[in-house]
Amino acid sequence: MPRPAATFAAGLAVVLLLAGCVPPDPIITPEPGPGATPVFASDEEALAAATDAYSKYLKVSNTIRADGGKDPARISEFVSADQLPDELDGFKTLAEKGYSTVGDITADTIRLQQYTDGPERQARVVIYVCLDATNVRVVDAAGKTVNLPQQPTRQLFEISMESAP
Repeated sequence: MPRPAATFAAGLAVVLLLAGCVPPDPIITPEPGPGATPVFASDEEALAAATDAYSKYLKVSNTIRADGGKDPARISEFVSADQLPDELDGFKTLAEKGYSTVGDITADTIRLQQYTDGPERQARVVIYVCLDATNVRVVDAAGKTVNLPQQPTRQLFEISMESAP
């Protein structure tokens, strides 16, 4: 019988920016500790759930940027309480400057770094995500492209997610 996918909405947090888009090799899957009930049947299932959760986050984040940072609280169900202020600050800056984006940031490579079961059917999944902003432009209120300091268009992030109990 398939297990229900864990809900990662409350635990999404960007924890580390790494250079390039080639994630390191090791996948760490420690044995569950005492009282831990496995949430996922396999590393593949954990990765699939994390990929789905991150895709939902990215879709909402892209939409808020395209809307010029309006109604940024939409992102709150997709990030942890610790990460939320940083997300809101970024959207607030966009809105204050009257900027928005055209085009979406995409995740073109997602790999599992670590999956750990905790107590009360909670899971922690860490993934490497290569984000591609090649097709994203920042524009002002008139739709004119804004020249910002050059940023890499592809970056590797390590994302940590925790499921809701």
